[in-house]
Amino acid sequence: MFTVTTRPHTSSRDAFGIMDALFAGLTPPAAARPRVVRPRIDVLEREASYEIRAELPGVTREDIAVDIDETRVSISAAVKQDETPQEGVKLVYSERSVQSFSRAFELPQAVDSTASSARFENGVLVLTLPKREVPKPTRVAIN
Repeated sequence: MFTVTTRPHTSSRDAFGIMDALFAGLTPPAAARPRVVRPRIDVLEREASYEIRAELPGVTREDIAVDIDETRVSISAAVKQDETPQEGVKLVYSERSVQSFSRAFELPQAVDSTASSARFENGVLVLTLPKREVPKPTRVAIN
């Protein structure tokens, strides 16, 4: 059995190192804290729709949420780690982290969320968002 420990190197001249050492035990290690990552996206504009491609590595389809409100699009997801070891197996050390993805942005034109579609393949979410028809201005006759 082994134990992984880290000890910060401090010297009497390193004020930040002394403060880091003082507060080292008060926060969970970086691997234990969830990280929020901004997924990389591409936004393509076509004549009648927008296509959004978002990279979401390690995410399953069930863990993705997409919200559309007029011109605002929000994409969020979480990578869930199975922390239950198999029977008879003891986890000694793990460097896997918990991640969540979140991204929100505005489109230049409102979209029809009821006619939108989504597909998720090989870690890439592809949204097709049809543009909403913009009413044409009408002239009103003055009597």
